[in-house]
Amino acid sequence: MACPLCGGEVQQQMRTYAITYKHLQTDVELPGIFCCSEHCGEGMVEESAWDQVEKIKAELKANYLGVMAPDHIREVRTHLNLSQRKAGQLFGGGPNAFQKYETGKVTISQPMNNLLRLVAKYPELMIELQR
Repeated sequence: MACPLCGGEVQQQMRTYAITYKHLQTDVELPGIFCCSEHCGEGMVEESAWDQVEKIKAELKANYLGVMAPDHIREVRTHLNLSQRKAGQLFGGGPNAFQKYETGKVTISQPMNNLLRLVAKYPELMIELQR
């Protein structure tokens, strides 16, 4: 396969990209097909890698805002033996809220973050929420 821009050879490679949110930044290696020509260097990152990019952006945003990252939210919910739907009904936000929080599509609010932190630390509070 030839580079569509310069006609040079292309190869499957990993490239380092900086992902930023506000003043926070992290570097990540992403797979793709890239031109080997010294004067071109163009390429395309694999579509499957964009899920990883979105996850990292969600983590950076949560870090910046001082709230739980999507994976931490999932850990708390599963530790409490709640489905995503039940967690949304119990804590608020609606039946799909936790699916959105855990995929990073929506950043958790500070009040929801505080509630989850309290319930994670004191699981006996679940009794009060389920009344």
